[in-house]
Amino acid sequence: MNRNLLIAFAVLTTGAVIGIWFRPLMIIDETRYIGVAWEMFDHNSFLVPLINGEPYHHKPPLLFWLIHLDWLLFGVNETSIRFIPLLFGLGSLFLTYKIYLTLWKYDIRDASYSALILAGTFIFLFYSSLVMFDVMLTFWVLLGVLGIIQAAKYQNKSAFVLIALSIGFGVLTKGPVILVHLLPLILFARFWGENIGKRFYIGFLFAFLGGVAIALAWAIPAGIAGGQEYRDAIFWGQSANRMVKSFAHQRPLWWYLPILPLLFFPWSILKSLWIGITSKKREPEIRVLFIWLVSVVVIFSLISGKQVHYLLPEIPAFAILAARFLSKVSDEKKLKSRGAFVGHFYILFALGLIIAYFIVHQKLFFTVELSHVLISAALLISAGYLLLRYPFSSFETLLRAISVSTLVAIFVVHFVLSNYLQMQYITPFAKRIAALQKSGIPVVQDKKYHDQFHFTGRLHEKITVIPQKERLLAYLKTHPQAVVITYKKQKEAFNEEKIIAKSAFKSRYAILVEAKNYQGL
Repeated sequence: MNRNLLIAFAVLTTGAVIGIWFRPLMIIDETRYIGVAWEMFDHNSFLVPLINGEPYHHKPPLLFWLIHLDWLLFGVNETSIRFIPLLFGLGSLFLTYKIYLTLWKYDIRDASYSALILAGTFIFLFYSSLVMFDVMLTFWVLLGVLGIIQAAKYQNKSAFVLIALSIGFGVLTKGPVILVHLLPLILFARFWGENIGKRFYIGFLFAFLGGVAIALAWAIPAGIAGGQEYRDAIFWGQSANRMVKSFAHQRPLWWYLPILPLLFFPWSILKSLWIGITSKKREPEIRVLFIWLVSVVVIFSLISGKQVHYLLPEIPAFAILAARFLSKVSDEKKLKSRGAFVGHFYILFALGLIIAYFIVHQKLFFTVELSHVLISAALLISAGYLLLRYPFSSFETLLRAISVSTLVAIFVVHFVLSNYLQMQYITPFAKRIAALQKSGIPVVQDKKYHDQFHFTGRLHEKITVIPQKERLLAYLKTHPQAVVITYKKQKEAFNEEKIIAKSAFKSRYAILVEAKNYQGL
């Protein structure tokens, strides 16, 4: 196998291991999704995802099914399932490589550069160890993009099978949002493809119908099993209603613009990349990448419900562009200056880390160890110094060095925040809830519940949720033996003598308190 591909696979795998080693399941997203998978597994509900005993219509079941498969193979655990997104991340590296070769046939060297760049992109590396949907979705988007380009460029009929699989399994991963990532390439195909005619669009129509058939193979029996409300939610709420709610969120139109450099870090601070991008030379194949990347950024900017990870499937488009542009700025005399910007950034990052520690560490609700800060700063300075001073013999070795250096940034972020991350280990607290339920004591929560305790505590019963205070107090009068889960800010005073247990929960405490002590807490 190509050596650069092997390095890219090693970088992504190492980054995932670092994240899994330092980080317990992330509250609230990971704990919720694994909690849903646990309830499905525990209640033998293969078709309908469950959250706190009720049908969960916000996400389709593919991730949950893969978790079930893992548990069938390795037993119920929280470690092996965290490698599921890594497998899709590794697949995404390979598909990025294949898309490059589809655009520029036989350019194996630069195709391997695109995989190196993707693996060394901080955000992609970080999310490849999170049990969420976005790295999985990235894989299916790339499969669809590969099919679209092959169909347009080579009139390859079998490419439409890839598009059908992309749409079908993309919908089963995260719903109809897969079309947001693929449709711009179809709609603007005449601007980037050659000989785009009726055959191309008819082929896509059949591929689309094939993808819909794959999704309906789950949705129809799930809708029947889940009842009318669940059926309405997955057939309507996953599209129109979710879009309406997204437009109701409060994030401005320009929100993505200032975070794009972070999204593409560390490559976004390479001067030679921007020299290549601003070059007047434009290959026809570049247009497909710009249309793919820019159109999706624009679409998600228009939708006010925004998150960083929504654009994760477009990072490969940037990686391919970066590989193409960087390899074309080929003046070896300027080789050192290419890595200098990243090297200087790491050194400045190290100095900023030390300064920030002395300014804010006493104001934080968690402890940051000075030794961790100093070790992290030393690692960053070492990485920066190597990028500045090492006599790189070729652009390829520099590219490898920058990709591997991102592992230092990943390690530093986790190492500096290690105390905070370990505080988020909620399993002992969740097991106390399980013990209470097992002994017949009702457990009630006074806030919205995100299923965070179901898998971590291996709960078999639902938690009663009563967010209205008057209703909760009335419930506690008729259930004086009940125990309440409530939440307090870290710096908020409460009587610890009256509680059963507490656990850090993001920036708050999750607290177990008996009914008789709830009001006086």
